[in-house]
Amino acid sequence: MATDLSGVVLPHLKRITLGGSNVLTEVNLPDTASTVSVRFITNAGKLAVSGTDAGAIGSDYGTIDADTWVEMQWRGRASSRSQLTSVYLASATGSTVVEVSLEPFGG
Repeated sequence: MATDLSGVVLPHLKRITLGGSNVLTEVNLPDTASTVSVRFITNAGKLAVSGTDAGAIGSDYGTIDADTWVEMQWRGRASSRSQLTSVYLASATGSTVVEVSLEPFGG
């Protein structure tokens, strides 16, 4: 089930429980976020920048080891807005919790 963080005040932290293996959860991002960091607790996870909420993960993703923070930074054409509106997260093995950290431009 999608998690909508598009209206949160930054910086922001969120814990999300993911369902079964390789099932995508869409996380909607605020357009003022320039950095997204994720950490999968106990089980490894997968991160993609395209997909369908509750769908199976495709072939384009990054694998993230359990209990390891990974940070992604980007900027859109305007320096204060992001062109990326969502990221997609999935557990690699069974259900797991993922921590998501969002930081603003210039933050």
